[in-house]
Amino acid sequence: MNVVIWVQYDTVATQAKAKGQSLLKPAFAALDKPKGSLNLVGVVESVPMPINKIPNVIDKKELASVDCDLVLVTGHDVDLNSVLVEAKALGVDTDKFVLDRTVLMPGFTLEKYKELKRANLSILSMGWWAGIAYHKLGLPELSPTVGMYTSEENFINFLPEARWHIKKDLHFERTEYNYDLGINYPIFWLDGTQWFMNGYTSDAEALELWNERKDKINWSNVLVTMHTSSPAVLERFDCLPYAKKACFVPFETELESGFYINPAYCGGNLLHAAEGIITGEVVAYDVWDLLLYGKKTPIK
Repeated sequence: MNVVIWVQYDTVATQAKAKGQSLLKPAFAALDKPKGSLNLVGVVESVPMPINKIPNVIDKKELASVDCDLVLVTGHDVDLNSVLVEAKALGVDTDKFVLDRTVLMPGFTLEKYKELKRANLSILSMGWWAGIAYHKLGLPELSPTVGMYTSEENFINFLPEARWHIKKDLHFERTEYNYDLGINYPIFWLDGTQWFMNGYTSDAEALELWNERKDKINWSNVLVTMHTSSPAVLERFDCLPYAKKACFVPFETELESGFYINPAYCGGNLLHAAEGIITGEVVAYDVWDLLLYGKKTPIK
């Protein structure tokens, strides 16, 4: 497999941030993950940085004529979409572009990633699971439940008729201060369920993005996720009319939608352990099988 590394620099890159070595480190770590032989063809810099000493630099204008199977994008918290827009303008096959953080997810294969890109997956989550997943994958956020959370009871009540509830209007209630994040965030009500938009500091921004993303939901391919310590809540969740659903629990269960996580993970914090499944911090299940097929495939 021929690989090109695309180094995406911050628009306000400092000399310390822009050192090629620090940016290329996760890219080279990612190159160790795929199976098969790899051949590093060269490196493309989004903006030429003369302070760097990067070998095999390729002018991005020439990338369309370079024989490569994978373009591995690396940088500081890169937005893949902006890279794809630029690549498309250069006439480069954007299907080859993958973020290094995506490749580092356990079980990554280029074939599974391409399949997931084509699937247009919408993730409805009780907390930040959906947002973390889209960020790790560099995929479009086809869900309004990004950057927010709700309670178990609210989520369970919302899901059976989510398609109906989502058509209703959000109603602003109040703002609340989050001491961990150091922000005031808005709280809304949606048809009897309360939503805490702690990924936003403005009720106008939260409302705008909710309305924009709810129209992008792909109802033919939805994954719903939550976590709970209650067997009763899991039983209610398991009965929901979704082909793909995952509820992360700290107890063994035979229910198909129940994904057991050892309480020892993440210091016993179930929320962090559930999020660890998608970040790769907790290697318990094949996250690609979960995202693509809703399958509970343990990793041993």
